[in-house]
Amino acid sequence: MVKGKIYHIYGNEIGSILGVNKNKNIMEVYLEKLQKKIKNQENIKKEHEAMYWVNTLKEIMCKEFTIRSGRKVRKEFNALVDEEYDFMKCKVDRRIVGENSILLCNLENEVNISNELNKNILLECQHNMRVAKAEKCYVASLINNERFIFKEIMRDENLINKIIKEEKDFIHNHILKQIPPGQVVI
Repeated sequence: MVKGKIYHIYGNEIGSILGVNKNKNIMEVYLEKLQKKIKNQENIKKEHEAMYWVNTLKEIMCKEFTIRSGRKVRKEFNALVDEEYDFMKCKVDRRIVGENSILLCNLENEVNISNELNKNILLECQHNMRVAKAEKCYVASLINNERFIFKEIMRDENLINKIIKEEKDFIHNHILKQIPPGQVVI
């Protein structure tokens, strides 16, 4: 068992843990948590470049959200940690001024543009609402770099309880015991 180290699960990882994220699976999250993923200098540069563009596009999306929704937003500079479960952590793109709400900015590259919210994003919203103690989450999405939409997601305690259960299992039975997902936990 790993002792002394605190592991965190962010909202964007719960979809991988539950198997709904098409871009990253549970084993990749497991390896990242245990820092067994080897990063060379080229991969680090690519990650920094990618984060630069994600953050730049999120700034633009936040501005567009305020224009289209008429709501004011403010930056949340610190990562938040859940009061009850210290492994639950989130970074909120913005807080909505005058509401107990948060904003999540999302870049979608799906070929099929539908009005149904991506399950991975829905899980991230619920995780983040739990940690941020928010009652509502707005999701601003730029789809295929050509269409901007935003949706309002209400807090769902039943789904949040399922998320907590799965995250506790992942941390306690896999990460802390260093047992890869898919192997029997005794």
